[in-house]
Amino acid sequence: MKISVYSLSCADKNPAEVIKLAEKYGCGGVEWWCREKGHIDVNNLPKSAEDVAKIMKDSQLETAGIAPYFKYNETRDEIAKIFNVAKILNTGKVRCHSYPFPGESSVAELMERQIRWLEKEVLPATEEFDVQLNIEQHHNMICCTPNACLQMVAKFPPERIGIIYDPGNSLFEGFTKTGYALSVMGGHINHVHVKSARYVQEGGSVPAGRKYPMEFGTLEKGDLNWEEIIKQLDGIGYKGYLSLEALDGRESETKLKEDIPFLQKILKGIK
Repeated sequence: MKISVYSLSCADKNPAEVIKLAEKYGCGGVEWWCREKGHIDVNNLPKSAEDVAKIMKDSQLETAGIAPYFKYNETRDEIAKIFNVAKILNTGKVRCHSYPFPGESSVAELMERQIRWLEKEVLPATEEFDVQLNIEQHHNMICCTPNACLQMVAKFPPERIGIIYDPGNSLFEGFTKTGYALSVMGGHINHVHVKSARYVQEGGSVPAGRKYPMEFGTLEKGDLNWEEIIKQLDGIGYKGYLSLEALDGRESETKLKEDIPFLQKILKGIK
């Protein structure tokens, strides 16, 4: 396994500064935030991607993936513009969320709608551009559990459409044990996001249907046993990136200074 940082973790930094921090703390790659006014600006494609690619060439880092924000109704041409960014940055991995819930429509209807979009518009484009779209396990969305993620991707080849495993997001839904999650999603896991949260007395936010607030923070002080999670990922043969997605209020460099060595120590211990 390798370590990357999702650049939204350093939203206040420009791409060159993100790369400098990632190199300073021994990351192997950067997963790029791709949104309006993001590090990859979707309102300025492909130039924005080309500018970042030029900076990346002078580093020792890989692009671990790109993280755009789909609306699940994009046409083939619109999808192609995003997938072209992946090619420019020499990565095969593209992040995708799922429909938010609750809403006016049922989970079953939204699931069917997104699967139909994946089949009709996305899958042919993944083959054309030789990229992989990965559905992120995410709280407050229809793919908030391992079983829902599997339902979304089960009919597709994992090398084309797979899953981003995110145990930190799972905390906000009540949490699912790692062994269970890996048993369900297994070979469909193509990427892993790393974050943690914990219950707090003050501050934070109260997850829907719960009574007590939670907040994101350091991996070491969070509620997740990342050593156990990584050992179990190693046990199923996962070789991809552990991508730090630290979206709490710490200063950008502090996030990497505190969390990257923590991950490096765990990986060193399982070799």
